[in-house]
Amino acid sequence: MSKRKSISVSIVIPTFNSARTLQKVLDSISIQEYPKKLVEIIAVDGGSKDQTLEILKKYPVKIIQVSPKKQNPEYNKSIGIHKAKNEILLLIDHDNVLPHKKWMQNIIFPFTQHEEIVGVEPLRFHYDRKMTLLDRYFALLGGTDPVAYYLHKDSHLSWAFDTYNLFGEVKEFPKYYLVTFSADKVPAIGANGAAIRRKLLLKELSSNSNVFFHIDVQVDLIKKGYNKYALIKDSIIHLSNNKLFPFLQRRKYFVEKYYFQDLSKRRYAIYQGGKDFWLLLYYVIISLTFIKPLFDALRGYIKIRDKAWFIHPIMCFAMLLVYGIPTAKEGVRNVFMER
Repeated sequence: MSKRKSISVSIVIPTFNSARTLQKVLDSISIQEYPKKLVEIIAVDGGSKDQTLEILKKYPVKIIQVSPKKQNPEYNKSIGIHKAKNEILLLIDHDNVLPHKKWMQNIIFPFTQHEEIVGVEPLRFHYDRKMTLLDRYFALLGGTDPVAYYLHKDSHLSWAFDTYNLFGEVKEFPKYYLVTFSADKVPAIGANGAAIRRKLLLKELSSNSNVFFHIDVQVDLIKKGYNKYALIKDSIIHLSNNKLFPFLQRRKYFVEKYYFQDLSKRRYAIYQGGKDFWLLLYYVIISLTFIKPLFDALRGYIKIRDKAWFIHPIMCFAMLLVYGIPTAKEGVRNVFMER
């Protein structure tokens, strides 16, 4: 067990037209009570047309610009990772806000206690009644995708539960859970404030940045036996698009991009067949009938009385369409291509 006091950190932020949230993100980083000399901040921008670059220049940030033709948050992250110099990589999305000034101390602390730890993540998404209705729902659920929730692959714990109930063998410490994952049961980890040992990640990250995807790399590590992670008893703020329809449009693009167009490059998917088939069928049935999602919303409401819970049945049905329609189109396309 290691007992180091502090470790150098490279914060990597992919940006693209991120002005709506970026200043809040950078302000939350700037107030951290972590030695500034041990921190570098790298922003990789894909050709923003708004005030993103102007905002970045107000802070001590190394700005890397990539071709708009290659703009993609995962590609941007990979470029930043290759340019980073410090021991720990901290992957902060352009809509992730650190909720308090001791957050970085908390996320790095498990690394100082266990040399075998590969990565550290916050246990929950931050919940605050002042947040928008949609952001409160995502925080309460523990993710933005109810499909992952019902396939038991969420990376963050729902506020409906008091203790860790996600994948992995767990040992509890006062400030974090030490989790050992198995290769066949990996949640959607690796983003939204994920910290990971840089040299270890680079061993598994292809030199071709186009094939990078954060969950895939974690699965690669876990399959090779690097399977010890920590989830700190803390949260991270995730600021989504504030309205439901734009969020669903963005999610539809994500599904079409990563589940079909680039599927041959992926090693991980939320749905992986086998036992997942029955869980997915279960999700389809409950989304169409609304009863189970409504029950889960009521259970959550009893725990934390917030009307945001009742978005859940609507979101379950909407995400069924978001996944289902592109899947049906792809099936039809494959039939005609085979002919």
